[in-house]
Amino acid sequence: MATLSSTAMRKKSSSGDYAGNTRLDIFDLKIKDKKPFVIGSSASGTKVVGLSYDRRTETLTYTNKQDKTAEARRSQIFKDKDFGGGGGSGGGAADTALTECLQCYYCAYVFNVKKGKCESASPAQLKESSRFAHTDKSLEDCLNKGPADWVETDVYIKTANKLWEKYGRQMTKNGGVHFHRGSRFMSGLYDAKAACHKIDKNSAVPQAPGSFSHDKWNPGDIWATTFGNLETPLAKSTSSWGELNAEVLKLANDGKLLGISLKKIGKGGGATAKEFNTPKALLNRSEYSYKNFKYGKTGDFFASQDIYLDTSEGEIQFRTFGGDTSWQGEIKGGAAAGGKIGGGNVDFYCKQVFGNDIFNRKGSEKALLASIKSDVKWPSKAYELYKKHNSKSKPSKDLVSENTFLQQWESHSQGDNFRNSKSICLLFIDAFADTGTSISKQNDLITKLFRYASSDVDQSSYYVKIS
Repeated sequence: MATLSSTAMRKKSSSGDYAGNTRLDIFDLKIKDKKPFVIGSSASGTKVVGLSYDRRTETLTYTNKQDKTAEARRSQIFKDKDFGGGGGSGGGAADTALTECLQCYYCAYVFNVKKGKCESASPAQLKESSRFAHTDKSLEDCLNKGPADWVETDVYIKTANKLWEKYGRQMTKNGGVHFHRGSRFMSGLYDAKAACHKIDKNSAVPQAPGSFSHDKWNPGDIWATTFGNLETPLAKSTSSWGELNAEVLKLANDGKLLGISLKKIGKGGGATAKEFNTPKALLNRSEYSYKNFKYGKTGDFFASQDIYLDTSEGEIQFRTFGGDTSWQGEIKGGAAAGGKIGGGNVDFYCKQVFGNDIFNRKGSEKALLASIKSDVKWPSKAYELYKKHNSKSKPSKDLVSENTFLQQWESHSQGDNFRNSKSICLLFIDAFADTGTSISKQNDLITKLFRYASSDVDQSSYYVKIS
């Protein structure tokens, strides 16, 4: 969290004990209440007691630990909780929960109280709309602990206004619009997805991977609806992905249910709304193509745990992430950059496209690696796979002898992490680049991987992303 900027001084605090007051007035209020100021760029700075604040020169006069008078410029003062900053939520998932919940309150205000676009919303106004926001974090916690810059750069307002512009009039025709995050109603939507997935898994030809996650079906961070909180609008539409997703789209078109994916809007920019998995979008989806693969970034098999597939939309890296058994793919370029697909799902699509099981019919990565470790001949089998595909790696390094390969395999500095990762990489490449495998099938697999990472597979449902 930063010090007080000139921009921040022109705005009111949205949280803390002095919420609703301008930062200028908060200087005077803190001095009156004898609450400490923090000199420095973080909460660990020096705490001092303010005596006066000169608004013209933006200078705080204070007493230090030695009880001597000193001065500090406004730009040297930390934006603590009293100024609407310094939330201390811990970042990461904690911040995500707070921002998603607070977005529900802003949307509830715009749709149900203001009933139109607005420039700001005070804590009191947000509270007025709270019966339309159903979240697992309280409004008070969202205001006091959430990242202050989301408020100061108008992320919530811009997002709520864009949703109103695109869906407000249509949805409010059906009554009050409720916004959910972590609620019983929202859980009911994903219960319907889980029921559909169970039916699919038990079918003769499953359409979705075994670990097809909720957010790959619909990455709605929050949901807007005109249904009551105890209703389960998708519960009777779970016999197939086609039925379930058709109902999601129908209810969205009727202005009754909408999954909303949230992205932080850049400072100074406006919000955009993009729909995904509409009938038109499904007909005009991008196709992706395979170019080549490489044994690691430089083509040196022993330099890293990974392999890369080069595609028309960037690279896909395969390796263990965060452990010695969590093998998966991660997209490194293009619109789906950062998207991941777990090893079990890669295996599912390989079987679907090539008829080859990279887990060797063991059913899971864990079982596969256990069998590899118990197979004394595996290092030599790994060499044969390395030799079989080495010339296809671009860039390609000179083939090493089996003795050299086995020595480096056993003595590698990354130990089992390297051997586990590279073993599955070799089995994957053998399925993907086996002799006789057609380029059309390789392109098909690449397309499925990108679509999965983008929550855009055939089993994904309609949603809107605000960014």
